[in-house]
Amino acid sequence: MAERVVKVAKTLRNNWKKTTFFVLLGSYGIYYVRDKMRANEVREEYCRQALVYGHEIIQTISKPRKVTIILNPAARKGKGKKLFEKNAAPLLHLAGIDVEVIKTEFEGHGKDCAIALETTDAVVVAGGDGTLGEVITGLLRRNDEQSVSKKWPIGVIPVGFTNTLAKLIYLDSESEVRWMCNAAMAIIKGITRPVDVMSIQDSEGRSVYGVSKVEWGEFRNVREKIPKYWYFGPLKSRFAYAFASIQEWPPLIKGQLSYRPPVDVPEEPEETQPQYSFFGRLFSWIWGSQQKEPEVEEVVEEVPWKEVEISSFEFSAKTNNDSENNFSKATRSMQIEVLPDKISKINFIKEGWRRVSNSEDTKSDIESEIFESGEFKLTPIEPQESSFSIDNEKFDAHPIHVKILPNKLRFFINEDKFQIR
Repeated sequence: MAERVVKVAKTLRNNWKKTTFFVLLGSYGIYYVRDKMRANEVREEYCRQALVYGHEIIQTISKPRKVTIILNPAARKGKGKKLFEKNAAPLLHLAGIDVEVIKTEFEGHGKDCAIALETTDAVVVAGGDGTLGEVITGLLRRNDEQSVSKKWPIGVIPVGFTNTLAKLIYLDSESEVRWMCNAAMAIIKGITRPVDVMSIQDSEGRSVYGVSKVEWGEFRNVREKIPKYWYFGPLKSRFAYAFASIQEWPPLIKGQLSYRPPVDVPEEPEETQPQYSFFGRLFSWIWGSQQKEPEVEEVVEEVPWKEVEISSFEFSAKTNNDSENNFSKATRSMQIEVLPDKISKINFIKEGWRRVSNSEDTKSDIESEIFESGEFKLTPIEPQESSFSIDNEKFDAHPIHVKILPNKLRFFINEDKFQIR
């Protein structure tokens, strides 16, 4: 027995390359199987939760809710459809929800689907930030957008590469399976909260809508180039910022900014029956017309614009949807941040690395100017050819007029993520 053990040990030592390869392969296989088993256990756990809601619908013999899913099958390099069908669809069906799936076929199709949508109880976007932006823009371009924005709550199944809003409103974004299951359970439970929307209008009057952030500057440019350095593997992000620092310096953006202070949250109109005098009702009965009380036009004082010139490494404007206290405020705004025009190459690289390492909670070494605004106009001057990022989607940098629309849409959320208003 001892001789056999020694013989095996010598064989392994003499073939150490093959031994190392099969040990690594075996370790990867063990971890892969373990992760698959854990993922299936998580799915089973959430299926049991969803089944409870399905039994409630059967017992009450109530009409199932109809939920329209706008699915981008091309999300996550073609994995979007599989991720949705494996993690979210079973839960929705078990909960007794009437599910209609519409698959997008080309860029911008999500917008067309939202505009053409006729009857549903809720709209769910299965995709990334791009698909969500298309659907929101489509809904808010409809002729009946005022009623639709109140009647149709929106859900998100995060099957894309970038899912900014989903990270804010759903739990366990570190675990992909739990994250998607939590998103589906939020739709099943039906708990919603209002979300502010940014209206971004270009000089020709065309509008797109976002719920997270508008960015313009070098950090956005470098982030866009990161996939090109795929051959550096997990270090591609760090090399991207390092290479950016050896190009023309400083890579400044210049423009003209005009902005206004935060806006008041409009009060929800109360539905009241009009009151008429006895004679008014009598005349109305006789002549078939109703007496309308004269409307008093409220005089709104024009708020002046503040104008500043921008020369910076980066300009950004973000909603406060990530703040739990945002919805108890009487005013709403966007947080505007302007970086300085003098940043050393070392600090630029450090700041880029800080952002890609998901440690944005740590304090930046770069001091920036931050202020709140309810509306702003931005006119780019230099460079002449540059791009904005609106919720992580690229748009050509042209003059834009951005407004905050308080409580414009309602989104399904996990009840443990925020205090519900």
